[in-house]
Amino acid sequence: MQSADTLTAKGRQTREGIERAARKLFAERGFHGTTLADITSAAGKSSAAFYRYYTDKEDLLYSLAESFLHDVVMPSGLTVHLPESPEDTGFFTAVVTGYWNMFSQNIGIMIAVNQLADTRPRFADVQNEFRRFGIDMVAATVRRAREQGYAADVDPLLTGAAIALLFENFTVVSLRPSGLGLDVGDADAITTLSTIWRKTLYGN
Repeated sequence: MQSADTLTAKGRQTREGIERAARKLFAERGFHGTTLADITSAAGKSSAAFYRYYTDKEDLLYSLAESFLHDVVMPSGLTVHLPESPEDTGFFTAVVTGYWNMFSQNIGIMIAVNQLADTRPRFADVQNEFRRFGIDMVAATVRRAREQGYAADVDPLLTGAAIALLFENFTVVSLRPSGLGLDVGDADAITTLSTIWRKTLYGN
């Protein structure tokens, strides 16, 4: 297999095409419903081309998940400032908008990782890294609210876990057909999640 660092321009283009096809198919069909042949066909590449970059479909998903986590998700937290006051609705809206857009564009990865996490430890580890990131961010806002005289009876870590997991499940269910009959637009989803988060801390 070739590493990303040694790829030619054509090689990068081939690899990106395979990854793009996988993201789309994982979002539509899930990991188990997508075959390696589906991915190479959608990318317009041969199986031989696939094996130049990945050992199998799981290796491809793991590479996508690690890249998403460390190159996209983690850096996004570096620019987040905590809410200035209960009236700082802009904080919640901005953070949730960034979250929603980020995960909308990568929902196939999240769906596939979720499907493998129960039986593949390395995917459980990646999933937990995603979750810890969300938990830590929410917990930090609980601590800020406490400094401001609010949320005295709210445990930062448990509340962080509750809200982060709520966000995760709401996002996964809302962004693909679920059979629940929910028609969730981006603006409604962002308003709903940011309101729940803010009111949990400030109660108004």
